[in-house]
Amino acid sequence: MLRLSSWWRALAVLVVLLGLPGEAAAERYGVVTLDLRPEAGDVPTHLCVVSEAASDRTRRTLGELLAEAPEPDAVAGRSSWRVLPELWGGDEASSQRQRCSDDPLGDCRPRVELPEGLGRASELHVACTSDDLAASEAALDPRPLFILLEHLEGSPPAIDSVRLTGGIATIGVRADLEQVVVTARSLGGHYLPHPRSERGSEEGRTAEGEPVRKLVSLILTPRCHTVEVTLPRTRLEPSDRDRLAVRVHGVDLNVGHCVGALTGTGTLQVRIPQAPLGVGTLDIDLAATESGKAAARFGARWEGRWPSSPFALQFNQVSFTWRRPECIVSADACPAATLETGTTCVPTVTPAGCDYRCPGVVDDSALDLELPVEVTFEKERPTQRWTDTLAANGQVLTSYVGAEQIYLSANVNAWETEVPGARVTDVEIFGEDGEIHRYGVTHVPNLQLKVPGASCEPIRFRPRGDLDYDEALAEVRDGEIEFGPPERTARRTAFKLYVGLGGGPAWSDTFGPKDVPPVYFSALGQFALQFRARKPGWSRVGWDLRVGGTLGRWGSRLVEAADEDTTSTANDPVRGGTTTDTTADEQLRAFGWARVIFEPGLVVAATHRIEVGTGFGMGFSFPIRRNEDLTGDRINLIWTPSLDARYKIRRWASLMLQFRPIFGERAFTTTQSSDSTEPTVDTQQAKARSLLVLFGTAFSF
Repeated sequence: MLRLSSWWRALAVLVVLLGLPGEAAAERYGVVTLDLRPEAGDVPTHLCVVSEAASDRTRRTLGELLAEAPEPDAVAGRSSWRVLPELWGGDEASSQRQRCSDDPLGDCRPRVELPEGLGRASELHVACTSDDLAASEAALDPRPLFILLEHLEGSPPAIDSVRLTGGIATIGVRADLEQVVVTARSLGGHYLPHPRSERGSEEGRTAEGEPVRKLVSLILTPRCHTVEVTLPRTRLEPSDRDRLAVRVHGVDLNVGHCVGALTGTGTLQVRIPQAPLGVGTLDIDLAATESGKAAARFGARWEGRWPSSPFALQFNQVSFTWRRPECIVSADACPAATLETGTTCVPTVTPAGCDYRCPGVVDDSALDLELPVEVTFEKERPTQRWTDTLAANGQVLTSYVGAEQIYLSANVNAWETEVPGARVTDVEIFGEDGEIHRYGVTHVPNLQLKVPGASCEPIRFRPRGDLDYDEALAEVRDGEIEFGPPERTARRTAFKLYVGLGGGPAWSDTFGPKDVPPVYFSALGQFALQFRARKPGWSRVGWDLRVGGTLGRWGSRLVEAADEDTTSTANDPVRGGTTTDTTADEQLRAFGWARVIFEPGLVVAATHRIEVGTGFGMGFSFPIRRNEDLTGDRINLIWTPSLDARYKIRRWASLMLQFRPIFGERAFTTTQSSDSTEPTVDTQQAKARSLLVLFGTAFSF
């Protein structure tokens, strides 16, 4: 009996001893729960738990999942190792899709940073898993997280199991969680590494002796966050990707990698690296296209790591096109444009008008622009202003000054305006408003002419000056009036009227040596047709064809007949004798006298006011009948040269001083007997010469 009881005792002890390892094992197994809470973005798609202890679950070392060489981390400021894409079953191409920029700040690829004193990556063991619910996202946008699990007391935990579901991770460890303190922290990946570890809190123990659970809450900070961005008054089509440029914190992003689909709306998704200094900037540029899409720039800044989503941008730069009115605005100049905010716009000349960007250069001082906005245009020569409203980026504006305020340029620098006798003083413009606008052209190389209602239609104009000009048409092109040479409209012919009064002495062969030539008075009247060449060098010379004559007094010698015994006919010079001695009384008798002259002439302008004229006239002269005695063949041919000087007092009037000798006239001699009261005309006539000095006026019309 004793022996049997001893066996039962031995069996009980064995059962107890066999039961002890089971209880000990239960006490040494625990579960760590990680509550993964990203500050922004989505929860991890992959989880790798790192421990210094090896186990059946940690089949790989950390070094096998990382690149061999460390790279600088622009955010952490320390060296880190890039995670190989094999972790999520990808390739290098899938890894490059997360590289938003060549700059380290824009490199969003997952990377791991090892704390100092932790050891080499090849000495750390890792157990990885993925979230089955996020399998579709894991291939396109993998978000791996590396967690370092440690015990503050005791040996490092051995990982038995890892599971990830919707941001909650459960990790089975071989440890008595009642006796040790569990800590966890991020080593990086898609998220930033934590500077310190977080302790776990106990969830409790069941009455049945289930493993103790520890809960650790980790706030995760992603390296890059995809933010929904909205653009004002803009729609982005898929074809706009080629003209899209995105700049974050001063770093250019790869639009193909880090900008989401463009769906024809003003909303797009941009993967943004966190702001390194707590203040971030986002700028989006749209380049102009040949198809007519306008350029624009949007921007905004925020405080914190990332902006709130959706993040609304404002215009930092707008663009628009001003279409110039055809013909009446120069094709190589653009009016200055200023927005009502004070923003100055920079123009670029185009074939159809001007493309403006407001402002021309965007810097840190750029203002946010809100459309619609008023645009003020200003042009020079003369200074004119007008306004328009810009309601949409890329809008085409067509405003201009009112039709009654249109000015055109005219280049008269090539005009020869100072040719004596052919000066051009001003030009008349006949506007559509029915008014005549006159502008001086002397010493003005370029004119600004007011032409109300001007268009591409030719305009009527007429030069004015010393000559007479006809109306002509001038082409309007590129904001200029193309007059052409003014002489092309000059009239070649003009009409002149010469009127003068004066007189002078007359000599006759009947005069004796002691005879004083009598002075006769005459009035000159001539009508002239003048021809001037249009060529400026020859236009100072006028060729005249004059017709007219003089009208005035003339005289004859009256000889009283003497007795035949005292007067010898042989001694009478009138009757053919050669002796001039006579006792008879002689008198001069005046009567009316007319001359008709056909005279070609020449007038040369010496200066603007002084002209010199000359001519050579042919004609005839005759007495005006006073009685029946002055009849018969008294008309005789004459010839008369002339020389005159003229001083212009008006464009159409000049004072004239003329010297005109007359040759070929006859002196009439009448004889009166003592017993007769009527004189008798001697049929013999002597030659006479006259010199007229005339003062008068030359009129042009």
